[in-house]
Amino acid sequence: MISRFRRLFFLNQEGGCSASSPPTLHAAPGRSRSAYSFCLLALPALMTACGGGGGGSSPDVPSPSPIPLEPPALSSRCEPGSVARLALEAKPQQGRNTELSLLACAAASLSGLKWTQTAGPALNSLSSRAQAISVEPTAAGPYRFDLSYVDGQGRSFIAPVQFSAAPASEPLQLVLRGEPSALSGSKLSLRAWLPQLTPSELAQATVSWSQTAGPTVELGNAGSSSSLRLVLTAPVVSSDSIVALSASLSLPDGRRASGQFNLLVQAQGTLPSDPLFGSSEPVSRVYPYQAQGPYAAALKDCIYSPTLSRSNLCTLNRLPLLGQQTAGAAPSVEQVMQRVLVSHDWMAEVFERFLREQDVNGDFRRMLSAVTAVVIGGQVRPAFYWNATGAIYLDASYLWLTPAQRDTLSEAPDPRSANGQSLQYATPWRYVKDNRHALTSYAVLERQSRGLGELPYELGRLLYHELTHAGDFLPPAVQASLDGSKRVYEASPALTPSQELFNRLPFYSSTMQGLARVLSFGEAPTLLQTSYTPGDITYFFSKDRVNDDYSYSVPSGANFSREDAAMLVEEAMMQLRYGVLRDFAITNQLATGASSADLIVNWGQRGRIGEPAIRPRLQLVLNQIMPWLPPDISANLAPPLALRAGQSWGANLDLAALASGRSRALSSQQQLNEQEQTTRVLRAR
Repeated sequence: MISRFRRLFFLNQEGGCSASSPPTLHAAPGRSRSAYSFCLLALPALMTACGGGGGGSSPDVPSPSPIPLEPPALSSRCEPGSVARLALEAKPQQGRNTELSLLACAAASLSGLKWTQTAGPALNSLSSRAQAISVEPTAAGPYRFDLSYVDGQGRSFIAPVQFSAAPASEPLQLVLRGEPSALSGSKLSLRAWLPQLTPSELAQATVSWSQTAGPTVELGNAGSSSSLRLVLTAPVVSSDSIVALSASLSLPDGRRASGQFNLLVQAQGTLPSDPLFGSSEPVSRVYPYQAQGPYAAALKDCIYSPTLSRSNLCTLNRLPLLGQQTAGAAPSVEQVMQRVLVSHDWMAEVFERFLREQDVNGDFRRMLSAVTAVVIGGQVRPAFYWNATGAIYLDASYLWLTPAQRDTLSEAPDPRSANGQSLQYATPWRYVKDNRHALTSYAVLERQSRGLGELPYELGRLLYHELTHAGDFLPPAVQASLDGSKRVYEASPALTPSQELFNRLPFYSSTMQGLARVLSFGEAPTLLQTSYTPGDITYFFSKDRVNDDYSYSVPSGANFSREDAAMLVEEAMMQLRYGVLRDFAITNQLATGASSADLIVNWGQRGRIGEPAIRPRLQLVLNQIMPWLPPDISANLAPPLALRAGQSWGANLDLAALASGRSRALSSQQQLNEQEQTTRVLRAR
């Protein structure tokens, strides 16, 4: 697993902001025909003037206000007075995907979407609160939904949406799966599937992708004819638009199939001159999970909106930390769920189950006291915390349990994945339990499910890391007494745990810090940096007192690392709570198409967090960010084990076999674990 990148956003060059400091973005990696029912507007009373005797003048009679026109019935066109229009596929078929989309007309805004199926065999859309849904009719015949929504004036509408699916007309039914709506400028992906084929047969297919209608879209990998996956960037549009995409699939035996996917690209409206989320980090579509929750309005305005800017950030009075709401007590699961925004309901449902069933020590609920909100989205990549909003933003790929849920997730790569490719070394990492991968990977083509009990090794690690960032900016000791008139970044204390860690127990290597600017922030490497061998990196790193090279990530202009503290807590808590150890190694650079067998370990350790020089640094951070833990809990960490230099990264998985003089070959599942985790880990940090 090659580790590089996890993103942390924070404000000002020193890792915190004064009340007078304007928010400045710094990125550090971390890895969508019928009757309406609506609210009628009250009509003004009409007054009639009665003339009196004595020649008195009549009082002025105000002109009646124009009576609002009733919007026309929902149709496929925007007519005068229309709030929205409907887009449906012309000829839906049994067994194929079909998209149903509601597009805003003119400058109208739409919210409170809900698709409720009322007729036909049950369909699973997984996105019933979006402006577009994608469904696969399981049988020929009629289907109906009741579609409800609210316009910008607060008027509520409901309309029936009907279509009829024709019987399957071809032996091979190509299905295109993916998220059917996206905000303009965002990255997403689609996959071509042939449910009638086995994964091995499908892997032999070649696919040609093209666009057939709509504003021009950038097809990220359309030139790769063998790819079942299409990565694309939604075009920037000024009004809601449909982009029609098609795929043609060919098999070696001459069989062919084709399909179409209609993507709704949603306009973002008028954006501020200083947007908090710019074009390089576009907002993706989310909504408050509890639509009528006490913080729903604040969540929509303050956390992940295209109209959010550096000049209209919310104060803690508008959206307080969970720790302010609870006066320092651990939040309940119910209180946490009042702060959740998602792109699909299933994400919140899995997150709630995880908190109830897997957070047995209450660590995550307590750590969530430091946040204003939790965002979980299928297009959030990578996960991050931002003290501009006080929220954590989680990639939903950490939560899926079923293949249908996985279908809603974007597979667009982390944009930082190419950083440092000209360097001569790599630093793979993984979590291990009993000489096996703690995390099992699942091939996309196999369409397998996984259990909730597997999430702690993936989602748990992510939460420990990102919530350490939140607790670093606003530690538990200050949460109950924060000034509600301040914004999150203004409320951070002058001396945070990360700052104190730097002051008292800093790391040493300026060379590794310089390399982190290449790997984490995409700076061009110098000739000297490209000359460093794995042996050089071993010399610089192994003598220092950090547990990962990501710990050296210090944004330009800052004087200390926030990732240092987050990496310490992440590794320690995964060992203390789940009994899993973290491998970290320095190897040669992984060549394109190579595997873990081609990575030769120059130096490495399992459980480096247990090093005597590192434990005091860890304990300093834990005492302030997780004060409910025993003050000497770091003493419970196991001493580190050395990885075998000269052996491959894959062979070092089973240290017990190496200790007995054997080198155990990886199983096919273990090879998949290494392959998948090597590519996916770039999103996680």
